[in-house]
Amino acid sequence: MKQMLYILPLLLIACGESNNQDKDNSTVDSSEFITKMTKQSTDSINLIDKEIDLDSLRSLEIFKDFAINYTPTRKPNSGVAILPKTPDSVIQAINILKFSNPKEFEKFLTLIFIKLYSAHLECCHQSYEIRRQPPNGLDKERDPLVYEFNNLTKKYPFDKPIEFISSSIGYDYVKSHKYLMDFEPIKKHVDKIEHVQKKIEEGL
Repeated sequence: MKQMLYILPLLLIACGESNNQDKDNSTVDSSEFITKMTKQSTDSINLIDKEIDLDSLRSLEIFKDFAINYTPTRKPNSGVAILPKTPDSVIQAINILKFSNPKEFEKFLTLIFIKLYSAHLECCHQSYEIRRQPPNGLDKERDPLVYEFNNLTKKYPFDKPIEFISSSIGYDYVKSHKYLMDFEPIKKHVDKIEHVQKKIEEGL
């Protein structure tokens, strides 16, 4: 009987140690699982961020090339310069860039409108309507660049008819946002505009 009493505590201690080991193993397993899942989540977020960055960089290159390569006609009797047609790739780039990199978007969009106005002045000493089918309002499908520039400048209401949208809209915007003159291509065309304006005032 005494032997049984001695054995019973030993069994209880052994069972307790076994249970504690199971708990310890369970805690380790849970900790490893949480660590693994956290790492997978972090890796997924980093991958998404990298994809967004790549999309933004690609969009910037597409829109930058579009703006830099736009060359409106400046010769008299060659027709009045118009805004360039906007390919789907550029539309997609705009939709990404205006949120991912609004400063670069503003800079290159403004460059397009500054180029257009300087071409109008050099050619014909005046500004022109820039929409394709005035005097309607602003049609995002027909005039995406005008729509986006007005969305940037907030010059005209979107829900009302607009009689005339002058090509000088880009120049007016730069004059009230002088930091854009830090971008050399914009400054170059502003200088051209002001040179022609001076000649017009002098009657030359």
